[in-house]
Amino acid sequence: MEAKDKDLKREIKEGRLKKSGEPMWFYDEPDELWQAFRKETQPLEREYLEIRVVLRDAETALRAEPENEHFNARVKYLKKRLRDLEKNAPWISADTPWEVLLWGVPHG
Repeated sequence: MEAKDKDLKREIKEGRLKKSGEPMWFYDEPDELWQAFRKETQPLEREYLEIRVVLRDAETALRAEPENEHFNARVKYLKKRLRDLEKNAPWISADTPWEVLLWGVPHG
């Protein structure tokens, strides 16, 4: 029975490769694409979240001591890093979750 499953899977994959010019083939294997996408984007998301947390703490410290130049420079630096990340990966701060944009049901 297991050999039949492997043959069927191989047959399905070959059929998909032949139909790859058709637009809907993308939705046949979302799990594999999703996992590959998550693997690539998780480090960037982690960095973005860490910067936001550190920025929040730095802004709190700056409010406590507004004349402290170290806190002021740190806040400016972290805001610049956030802007750069958002510029290079605009989906990271989008209003619509990128999962919906990439893997949502196509409108018709």
